Formats: sequence, C-alpha cells, structure tokens
Amino acid sequence: MIIHTLGPAETDSYQAAVTYLRKQNLNGRITLHPSFEDIYQHLEQLREDYLIVPAAFRNQQGDSWGDLHYRYANQLKLVDSLVTELAPMVLLQRDDPSSSVAYTHAATLELLRASVAENITIVTVPSKYEAYQRFINNGQYALTSKKFVRLKAGIKINQEYTTQMLWGIYQIGGRNDENVATS
Repeated sequence: MIIHTLGPAETDSYQAAVTYLRKQNLNGRITLHPSFEDIYQHLEQLREDYLIVPAAFRNQQGDSWGDLHYRYANQLKLVDSLVTELAPMVLLQRDDPSSSVAYTHAATLELLRASVAENITIVTVPSKYEAYQRFINNGQYALTSKKFVRLKAGIKINQEYTTQMLWGIYQIGGRNDENVATS
C-alpha cells in the first residue's frame, strides 16, 4: 500500500498517514508531496495507490475538500476515514511591525482572519510548515503548527489552538461503478 499526502514529515498529514497504517495494522509506504494540488494533478500516474486528505482542506484557489471530492469522483473512491488530534497551532507575532503580512495554510484562513487586524495582508500557502518558513523571512503574523516554532527575540505566541481533524482515505483510480450515472 502506498499512501500519498502532504509533506514534509513534520505535517499533520504525514502523522495521519502513519496513524492510519498503524491503526489498520498495515504495511505501507508514505509518499510526501509539496502540495495536495500536486497529488490531484497526477492522479492518473498514482492509480491503485491511496490518498489521505483532511476534511478541512482548502487549496490556493479556494477549492474545499468537498469541491475536490466531487470534482474527482470518477478517479477517487472514498474507502475509509480517520479522526486524529492535530498538533497544536499557534498564532505567532513579530514585535517589529515593519511587515503587515500574515501567513497561513489556506485551510486555516478564517481562523487567522478572525485573529488579526483588518489591515493585515493575509497570504495563504500549501502547508503550515511553509507558513512558518515564510513568516521567519518577512512576516508579522503566522498561524502554524507549534512543533515548527523556535522562538527568537522579537517573536511571541499570541494564541494557541487545539482541535481534531477528520481525514478521508481514498483509493486512487478505485472508481465505484455503481455510483456513476449511466444512460
């Protein structure tokens, strides 16, 4: 079994794949991708493999998990689900207000939007890991996973969030023929 999901290994997606394999007592390999978009663009090459994706997923274009679930209904068969505790997330703030940019994963946009001033420019990225990396370079705020954070002078944690996530496990190319309309 090969499971495709978002990388790097520090992501909640990777941890969900590890948890799924362990709970199902399966031997498998996890293949990490730079974005979920990368996986969806290569479904034909990944036939018979599996995909694990969070129900809260939202891509850079604003498509939700539900949008993609239906868009790729003929290429993906939902075969299982999993609930995990996500790594705690934190809202980081730089004391130096020279930047007015906040970074977050597209799925956590609304959470960040509710936590920062209206005059802040919010930039969404493919992962919470990337949000932290961009924040280190030039951000005023970042909503990211706490496990990535190495606090330095001038950076503080404003708020911490904990939550669970529902994950969909799909077989790629495992089209369910009785769900396909016929004429």
